[in-house]
Amino acid sequence: MNSNKNQEGKTIVLRGVPASPGIAIGPVFRKETKDLEIRPRTVTDAESEVKRFIQAIEKTKRDVEQTRQSARKKLGEEEARIFDAHLMLLEDIIVIEETTKHILKEKKNADFIILEMMNRIVDSMREQEGGYLNQRVADIQDVSQRIIRNLRKEKRFWFEEIQAPTIVVAPDLTPSEAIHLSPEKVLGFATDLGGRTSHYAILARSLGVPLVVGLGKIWGQVETGDTLIVNGNSGKVILRPTREQLEEYRLKRKRYLQFEESLLNLKDLPARTLDGHQVILSANIELAAEVDIMKKHGAQGIGLFRTEYLYLRENRFPSEEEQYQEYRGVAEAIYPDPVIFRTFDLGGDKMSADLDHHKEMNPFLGYRAIRACLDQPDLFKPQLRAILRASSRRNVKVMFPFISGLEELRAAKGVLEGVKSELLEEGVSIDRELEVGIMVETPSAVVMADLLATEVDFFSIGTNDLTQFTLAVDRGNERVSHLYNALHPAVLSMIKGTVDAGKKAGIWVGMCGEMAGDPLAVLILLGLGLQEFSVSPMVLPEVKKIIRSITHKESRQIAEESLKMHTTDELQGYIEGVMKRKFADLPIWFK
Repeated sequence: MNSNKNQEGKTIVLRGVPASPGIAIGPVFRKETKDLEIRPRTVTDAESEVKRFIQAIEKTKRDVEQTRQSARKKLGEEEARIFDAHLMLLEDIIVIEETTKHILKEKKNADFIILEMMNRIVDSMREQEGGYLNQRVADIQDVSQRIIRNLRKEKRFWFEEIQAPTIVVAPDLTPSEAIHLSPEKVLGFATDLGGRTSHYAILARSLGVPLVVGLGKIWGQVETGDTLIVNGNSGKVILRPTREQLEEYRLKRKRYLQFEESLLNLKDLPARTLDGHQVILSANIELAAEVDIMKKHGAQGIGLFRTEYLYLRENRFPSEEEQYQEYRGVAEAIYPDPVIFRTFDLGGDKMSADLDHHKEMNPFLGYRAIRACLDQPDLFKPQLRAILRASSRRNVKVMFPFISGLEELRAAKGVLEGVKSELLEEGVSIDRELEVGIMVETPSAVVMADLLATEVDFFSIGTNDLTQFTLAVDRGNERVSHLYNALHPAVLSMIKGTVDAGKKAGIWVGMCGEMAGDPLAVLILLGLGLQEFSVSPMVLPEVKKIIRSITHKESRQIAEESLKMHTTDELQGYIEGVMKRKFADLPIWFK
């Protein structure tokens, strides 16, 4: 029983993280969690209990394989690979041996023992800083729930109770639950926990179901049957909306669906202005499973592959061979389009026990990214070897993050050249002319851009860090986060300086930061001369529509006017006025 009875009829507005776009309006189906309330009990025959546990493991393997086949049939091979991690966990000798040992020693029921073990693993992962292990936590919970259901011979799952289209509200979801909740039964999802990179978020995007995660407390505030609005474009969720809010969001949903339908015609068209100026529009991804998603949205390659997620999803550094298989698979899947692999950007909010870090007062300015990689060549060199081995078809590029000066760049290139020589001596086929770039995300890199540009093949501007360092604003600090805004005159000046330095040296300049996918910023960036926009796959069509609806001459004029603005408010007001006149139908206005 939840505590929502005394709030009956009250409208509540919550904000979370938009994880899958779209707007859903409908009744709530509140996922109950009582199925894992398991009490310990003494077993008289521990050997038989172990046998029962092993049988449940085998049955669970067959179940997961069936789910994998279902995912492959619905969404394709890449999405189905999500369940490979589940099969690996079920074949983990340590987990099986430890569970068996505890059953024999404690003479307790297997469902209690396996739940206790999985909970200990989850708790240890959640103790680590940063929210990037949520995906792995969900995988572990998914597998443990399957094993327990098989131990208890439970046949019916909670989602089988859904009869009519509803919005599922849960503390969290597992990938298995997401794949069984089809768009015919589910209008949308809203969860207390989770992140954009969780496996069920990827599946929700593939299925086209709106999802907002990280709401914190919605599950305890809803009852099955409550009316809910889920805005996967903005992260806003409205519980028990007023009549006026329902009318407003029904209209927004209608306009959004019309806009989405109009974008289908743009998928295979180039990102070219009305007067013929063309730029590259690529995608930021962190998982191979997202390749199909970016293709569906018309990406011209991968402008940023965040390789650190190979570590974060397993909580260990992958071997050279594991990395090679992943990188090669991605490069093959998008050939002949290019992929830019960013070397490990761990540290900051993406903590790693393997980086031998100490607690730091400001980890964003500390032992992270290229600094940590250069300090630990045993981690850095295998990654560079794997990237080079995957480059034989010449559509692979490499990018170093968090470069602050020539010393770091030259040191990183030196390691790369050494690895390249080793592979050539071994007779391995690689791209000898592999393009090398850097992320420009520190003020010092902008100041040194003229010199740095002479030693690389491309720049990719990382506006997330560049903005917070330029403005001296910790974007995670609630007391000052309102000051964090990429549409600040100082940030625009930094971007202009970087683009100008690239032009002068004859290299191309792109952007992989969040600003590249901000509809308010696209025209300014286009006018400043940005040559590549690398964005979240979900906003690709929107960015393309903006670029294809204006002349390059107009965008240069807009950029020139923007550079004249002296305050963030002036700049924001100016560009919002321009966008509302030219693009009244964009989803940005549906939030």
